[in-house]
Amino acid sequence: MSLFQASGVITLTTDFGNRGPYLAVMKGMILKGFPEARMIDLTHDTFVHWTAEAAFWLERSFRFFPSGTVHLAVVDPGGGDVIAVVREGHVFLGPDNGLLAAVVDQFRGTDVYLVESARVGTVGVSGLSQNFRGRDFFAPLAAELAAGRVRPDKLGPKLREIVPSAVPEAEVDSKQAIGTVISTDPFGNLITNIGKRLVERFEHPEVTAGGRSFPVNVSYADVAPGEFTALINSFGTLEIARAQQSAADSLSLGRGAPVTVKERAPSR
Repeated sequence: MSLFQASGVITLTTDFGNRGPYLAVMKGMILKGFPEARMIDLTHDTFVHWTAEAAFWLERSFRFFPSGTVHLAVVDPGGGDVIAVVREGHVFLGPDNGLLAAVVDQFRGTDVYLVESARVGTVGVSGLSQNFRGRDFFAPLAAELAAGRVRPDKLGPKLREIVPSAVPEAEVDSKQAIGTVISTDPFGNLITNIGKRLVERFEHPEVTAGGRSFPVNVSYADVAPGEFTALINSFGTLEIARAQQSAADSLSLGRGAPVTVKERAPSR
């Protein structure tokens, strides 16, 4: 069993955006249950109902938080099952809709538990509305976990299978790596799910997307303003950028666009 010792820290990942009271009242419910909670907004601007982007950022961000953090993720929760994932001393709480599949690592002793309503009802979590489970179910339960009043393994039985990710992991063979644009940042950079190790398999990698090819450089400063480049970003994944401009707008590409990495053909 993976160990978890609550630190009182809760990260929040949703597709709510920042309009309306939805995020605020969810935080309010956490504070009602655990006034000492320390909450950190991971992201609330992921593409609405698309779990792949939120999953991507969760998997690549959680290690920057202290052990004992509860990572609450509410994206397209619907009315289905709720799961709790314990990995490397962290707990991830969210719907079983592919959102938490990326953080499940069977080779690192990950444990996954089905959250049963009957069990969490014993600690006062019942849920007032099926239409806002983020406020009425997920938030109070996150408070109980962060306060250390309930253990993940007491929420329900252990699971062997969960809903897979909405977007498959990047693939590689002897000729190419194939991945997907998962996110675009405020600068218009196209962030893919192709990791550094896959790119490093090629001696002289060349990236292709939207019918155009780009060299792989070390930093944004390696090209002149207006030029395209590809690089490994601070989260260890490949992205396509255009210096001082938006690659997403210039290439008319966004989430879900295919990206390939191949060995650059020798110059003639």
